[in-house]
Amino acid sequence: MFTLKIQALFNIINRQGGGTMRNKEIVDAICMHHLYEYIMVNYELKILQTSENIYKYCELQEEVAGLFDYVPELIGMEISLEDIIENKRSNFVIPMVFKAPESYVNIRIQKGIHSEIIIILFENITEITKAQRNLRQVNNENMLLVKEIADKNRQLKQFNNEMYRLVKEEMAKNVEKQHMLELQTRHAQMGEMISMITHQWKQPLSVIQTVGTLLKIKVESNAYTPELFTEKIDNIINQAKHMNNTVKDFQYFFTPSKEKVVFPVKETISSLLGLIQMEYRLENIDIILEGSDEASIHGYANEYNQVILSILTNAKDAFQANPHSHMKIILKVEQKESQTLLSIEDNAGGVPDELVETLFSQYVTTKKNGSGLGLHIAQRVITDNMGGKIWIENREAGAVFYILI
Repeated sequence: MFTLKIQALFNIINRQGGGTMRNKEIVDAICMHHLYEYIMVNYELKILQTSENIYKYCELQEEVAGLFDYVPELIGMEISLEDIIENKRSNFVIPMVFKAPESYVNIRIQKGIHSEIIIILFENITEITKAQRNLRQVNNENMLLVKEIADKNRQLKQFNNEMYRLVKEEMAKNVEKQHMLELQTRHAQMGEMISMITHQWKQPLSVIQTVGTLLKIKVESNAYTPELFTEKIDNIINQAKHMNNTVKDFQYFFTPSKEKVVFPVKETISSLLGLIQMEYRLENIDIILEGSDEASIHGYANEYNQVILSILTNAKDAFQANPHSHMKIILKVEQKESQTLLSIEDNAGGVPDELVETLFSQYVTTKKNGSGLGLHIAQRVITDNMGGKIWIENREAGAVFYILI
């Protein structure tokens, strides 16, 4: 489509009329400042005038005289030219014609109103064409880019959905796995406790057996008295009560705490030691509890004791691997403002230095057949459930565990 300036040019020519020289002056004046060149022909298609720079678009030679030699694009359009001559139409356009070396033009064929002339006007649209072509290329590239981005986004969404599904599955597996690991650890602790119950019951069972044997002898020899019988029965009943209390203590120990409470640290640890101390005495291991009686913690008492039991069990295993004549474990409770620090120190030789930093990691163990779960779960109880901190240090004689709540 021609610009408004070109249309204005033809309007001026048509209003002025006159000879071809007059038309040429008008057209030259307008084309001088714009990207237009022209050829004027009469109705016999004989060239009358051309603009000075028409050679840009037409190959001019001396022997060339015909319009079709100047403008070969008009070949085959003779009917359209006849329509202009016969006043059937006033103009027509051949759009976007390529002219070597790198030019594009719109060729407009326009009839003069007040004179029998035809003007062939060449509008240079090279820059516009290149800009449009570049714009189309940019648009195409943008469309390809948008399509590529959309494809990538779809792929990324599919990938994210798949990853979300896999992560969700793995998390479910890990939760189940962690539950099983905790269950295994609890079973291991229960095994330890059953062994300790056995030791706790040995003495009362022995007393009951002795009293029963004595009563049988007295009955068989008819040497018993009601007073003796009552005394020995009371003795059996007391021993049975002691055994029953032991079972209740162990049952309470393995009952998970439902909510956080404030509990006295030293008293709570003392109740644990009452359950296990005989087992350690049989192994010639002394357990000493010292420190502040006033220290208290806001947390879960049973879980706290289970962590201590894991550490004590590890110490006992270390003593079994490295026995000596003065085996001992010292538990010390300290109150530091709003914090309570418990240290558990043994003289069993310590842990290998290369394991100190990773001892609480899952499956890390110093035992030949250990699972590496006890201390890992102990750390989770202290850090995750009770908001505290647990760590280990090696000393000259052994290891020291610290629990800070």
